[in-house]
Amino acid sequence: MTGGKKAQRARPHRKALQLLQRINRRHVKLAVAGTLAITSLSLQPVRNALDQIRSSGELHLVGVSSPGTFFQQDGHIHGLQYELARQFANELGVKLVVDPVESPQRVLHAIRRNQAQLALTGITAEDPRLKRLRVSDPVIEVRQQLVQRNDQIPPASLQDLGGRVIGVMAGTAEASHLKSQLRGVDGVKLVELRQGQTLDLLSLLDEGRIDFVAVNSQDFDAFRPLFPALRDSLSLDRTDGVSWVFLKSQDQSLYQAAQDFLARKQADGTLQRLTDFYSNGNVFDSYGARSFSRDIAKRLPRYQGDFEKQSRAQGLDWRLLAAISYQESKWNPDAVSPTGVRGLMMLTSSTAAAMGVKDRTHAGESIQGGTAYFKQIHDKVPASVPEPDRTWMALAAYNMGPGHMIQARKLTKRLKGDPDSWLDVSRNLRQLAQENRRRGKPAPDVGQALHYVQQVRRYYDAIALNTSVQREATRVAALDFDISTTTALR
Repeated sequence: MTGGKKAQRARPHRKALQLLQRINRRHVKLAVAGTLAITSLSLQPVRNALDQIRSSGELHLVGVSSPGTFFQQDGHIHGLQYELARQFANELGVKLVVDPVESPQRVLHAIRRNQAQLALTGITAEDPRLKRLRVSDPVIEVRQQLVQRNDQIPPASLQDLGGRVIGVMAGTAEASHLKSQLRGVDGVKLVELRQGQTLDLLSLLDEGRIDFVAVNSQDFDAFRPLFPALRDSLSLDRTDGVSWVFLKSQDQSLYQAAQDFLARKQADGTLQRLTDFYSNGNVFDSYGARSFSRDIAKRLPRYQGDFEKQSRAQGLDWRLLAAISYQESKWNPDAVSPTGVRGLMMLTSSTAAAMGVKDRTHAGESIQGGTAYFKQIHDKVPASVPEPDRTWMALAAYNMGPGHMIQARKLTKRLKGDPDSWLDVSRNLRQLAQENRRRGKPAPDVGQALHYVQQVRRYYDAIALNTSVQREATRVAALDFDISTTTALR
């Protein structure tokens, strides 16, 4: 009995010991597993920024929607900087996601907080605000210049600016350069705009509140359709670059990939072709800007309702339809060409008949017929072609015939280009014309087609600019700026 009681008393102790042993074994297993997991993670390579973008499938871009960067119209985006960034994203095998913001300050805020991987600021690479960020090689070159009103006598030199008031955005490269150049000019005053944009500076000049504005050539070229009373003035003899902007960190993988991409696009001529396509050329010189401004004010309101009606019916941007009509007839319903096309949309008699137009000089009928015809052509462009390439190809086909565009896309594919890219297809149009002539086939008028697409694009953007930008007098009157004389800066 005694031995049995001892044995019974010993059992709880053995059970406790066995429990402790099991717990210890479990802890050992957990510890070993944790160690192995940590070791495994440490052996895996750390993904850099470029790998993370490829893994996510998206490249996030933040920028100011403006003529100098990209346009957002009717749900589509186009513009030199956008086209280039889209090509970069395509090379990375990812989708470009665009986040438009209101000002360069918001762009810089977003990129510094890593809310986007690529920034389009629209400001020059030497701008002091970019000092703590990583800046690419220039995408485009711009020159610094003064802008004045048409009714002013142009200055022959900086010395002629004494007693004049010059506006510039505060804290910019233009402001810094201007101050250094004007130190020897007595009495000149600087208006440094602390808030707002180039548009506001040009508005101050247009209203006669200041005498000159210092801007880069790209900005003035882009906004010129809004300001027919302004013109180029004295050059400030300085060339700067507009660049892509990235967060500055030890990880340079994305930045280096962008640098390599831009170098290749510079070498193969892509940058120059994009710059040429998105420039306004001399379309909006002093005469052209005045003529366009007059037509926007007096002629467009007569027909805008018809453009908007057909826009709703066919699902096309009314401003694009208006741009086609302006290129065709300058919104003149009685326009007639030597070849017999006539009306607002300059329809041939056969096209008019096919579209049910009985009177080509009737504005509403002409717009209806021209829109229906363009819609047919636009719908025939393959679904694989993205916007805005789809619109550019449709415009070329509208001008030179859909058959030539089909041939051009086939030729581009044969030459290892991208048949869905207008930039690639347009580059091969001249070769198509040469091959057709050699074979005795009808050849497209390439020069006319390329000019037509570019002109419609210019008018499209100018109409969008005029109808979307509001220059409120009360807002401009309340702008925050400093006025200082250069004599105080010595």
